[in-house]
Amino acid sequence: MWLVKGFALFRRNPPVWLFLVLAYWIGVALLGQVRYAGLVISTVLLPVFSVSFMIVCAVLDQGGSVRPALLLSGFRSELPKLLWLGVLYLASIFLVLAATALADGGILLQWTLSGEDPPDEAIRDGSVSRALLLAAAASAPVLMAFWFAPALAAWERMGAGQSLFYSFFAGWRNWRAFLVYGMALALLGLVFLVCVTATVLITGGQMQSLRLMATMFTLLTLPTMFGSFYACYRDIFPEGRLPVPEAGESRPGS
Repeated sequence: MWLVKGFALFRRNPPVWLFLVLAYWIGVALLGQVRYAGLVISTVLLPVFSVSFMIVCAVLDQGGSVRPALLLSGFRSELPKLLWLGVLYLASIFLVLAATALADGGILLQWTLSGEDPPDEAIRDGSVSRALLLAAAASAPVLMAFWFAPALAAWERMGAGQSLFYSFFAGWRNWRAFLVYGMALALLGLVFLVCVTATVLITGGQMQSLRLMATMFTLLTLPTMFGSFYACYRDIFPEGRLPVPEAGESRPGS
């Protein structure tokens, strides 16, 4: 199972993994303080950092040692193509959110862009729920197209359009494996909800305790998630190229 393989990669160097994830998380949070522009920049850079974490996984998988500088390694991996993928991803998200206006008149789009809570009436009449369901359905093909695209662009030297094409049909042909993967993620989410419920019962719903638990859960699960992305890429593209460890890193068998 990909999540199990992802956790195995996390176990090889938990301290560095936690540092990398925390550094990325703080960076995204800081960008989020810049209204609109921060969200745009972090979304466009998402494929770049996706490749960075894939490189971290590849180095670990090849028996190399991971350094914090690898967090920026995606910027040295076909950067123009990755930025173009980021722009396309941003445009795709906007189109998906714009399509949800058919269900709620644009409330979900406004909520996402401005951060303002939707009106109570929109929640009561179910329009926001319908918009969320529509967004989930419309985003599925987008996720399929972008799932492997950054790695294909960076490691296989594919163009942005070609990487999206190969990624989409790789996901389509392996839909059963992704269904099991999705179910495993849903189970992980259920475990989190159980932990939240237990924390509420024990602490009386103290927000500080809930935030601490959510932070710890995220820090522990994100490395596993990143590792699982690499694991599924290696299973579906077993003959694909891998980045060679840079100078100063341990090489397999060294």
